[in-house]
Amino acid sequence: MPLNSPKESHRLNFVLAGLRNAGVSMIYQDTDLIIGFCANLPELWPREADVIGKSDQALFGEVQAARIASAKREVLSSGEASKLEVQREANQKRRWYLLHMDPDRDDTGAVIGVVTTILDIDDLKYRETVLRTLLRELNHRSKNLLAIIQSIASQTARSAHDLDEFLFAFRNRIQSMAQSQDLVTASDWRGAALFELTKSQLRPLVGDTPAGFSMVGEDAYLLPNAALHLGLALHELTINSLATGALGPAGGEIVLSAHKHLNDRNENELIITWTEKFLLAPIASGLPPAHGTGFSGTVLKRIVPQALSAGVRHESSDSQILYELTIPDSQYELS
Repeated sequence: MPLNSPKESHRLNFVLAGLRNAGVSMIYQDTDLIIGFCANLPELWPREADVIGKSDQALFGEVQAARIASAKREVLSSGEASKLEVQREANQKRRWYLLHMDPDRDDTGAVIGVVTTILDIDDLKYRETVLRTLLRELNHRSKNLLAIIQSIASQTARSAHDLDEFLFAFRNRIQSMAQSQDLVTASDWRGAALFELTKSQLRPLVGDTPAGFSMVGEDAYLLPNAALHLGLALHELTINSLATGALGPAGGEIVLSAHKHLNDRNENELIITWTEKFLLAPIASGLPPAHGTGFSGTVLKRIVPQALSAGVRHESSDSQILYELTIPDSQYELS
């Protein structure tokens, strides 16, 4: 590409500096697709002087060059610009590039060559891959949430005596899920800390952590599935306690404890225990003991343990309630 004057050379250097700063490469080829000019080729590509007078094979290898040449011949034939995404390996790493191929015309309008602008789009392709992965994960989690909500609606309806009772219980349980979901979402779907999850379930029902309620032991970090389901269990335990237990007419104290344990199979486990001790026996207060019947019992004894692949122990008497989950390490982060 001859330069007719120092002024034109200066303009060209100005343009090339801009291309370098923008990370853009350019190639010019004649109608035989022989490279006559190139500028700002990416690092680890062949040197510009080594590809002048050669074809795309010198830059992209035999397989990719055949595909690229076919696209460029179409540009020469049709006179229409085209785009093509290609991968190229350098230093044992593959990167994505976008090729903008434009026809070059003479003063009569005849196509006399192809100008190819090369953009490195590897970061963009990576973000697209991450986005697709996140969308698949979101789709999976959304289906799980819908399945849980459907189960909650069905089970709540079975135990409700009328529409008002159903709506009250159903709304509270959905709100419980929303509280847990907020924590999980705020952590970029990593999960939620056990004690913060517990506070989020207590707060809408009893405000800040009430007197007589304490949390001790390991503030384990629960993965999203565990956080959502354990939040539902904590909600049911709190509702039961307000109705008949230590947070309600029986009075007393509640201790939520958690500790990590290595079982006989040399497997890590997290043991979470809700221990509720009464000042006044529920029977004496005129109410039956909170055995966790109906949907509450289904959540505590079946839905949550199954969802977490956890062992469960649920015992109640006139003096206390004990609810214990033994959770495998697949449901929480190991420290």
